[in-house]
Amino acid sequence: MDSRTEKFEKEQKEFLSFLKSRLNLFHQSNVFFRDIHYGVMAYLEMNNLHTPYTRAENLTRGVVVMLERKGILLRIDHQTFVLIYPEFKKPAVKPAPAAPAKPGATAPAKPAAAAAPASARPAPGTTTEPRPAQPTVASTTTGPVGT
Repeated sequence: MDSRTEKFEKEQKEFLSFLKSRLNLFHQSNVFFRDIHYGVMAYLEMNNLHTPYTRAENLTRGVVVMLERKGILLRIDHQTFVLIYPEFKKPAVKPAPAAPAKPGATAPAKPAAAAAPASARPAPGTTTEPRPAQPTVASTTTGPVGT
């Protein structure tokens, strides 16, 4: 096994924490091969181990296989994985409990109905009552007009 692959196996927890700091990684989130690849390259650079792009890609394949064997990555397709790492679970969000009512406190009074805004008021001299329906006039001519 390559010494750099062994490095990732020995420093698995640190590497995953490093990836989490760079990506939005959570327990049961999707992660892509290329994200892991760039994470491997950055992790090596951080440790002053420059690695060419294609060698880092091959190294990433080895790291992915190692993480799959350990059950940390679950393969969806050739470039997509699900991260199974309960340590990266999102914290549960619980709604804040309602404050208990103080004894002797009364409910606030309802405010009086506000006046309608000026734009909702009818113009002076008009009413808000509906107009009566206008009768329709039917045409009584049956022939040509003007004869």
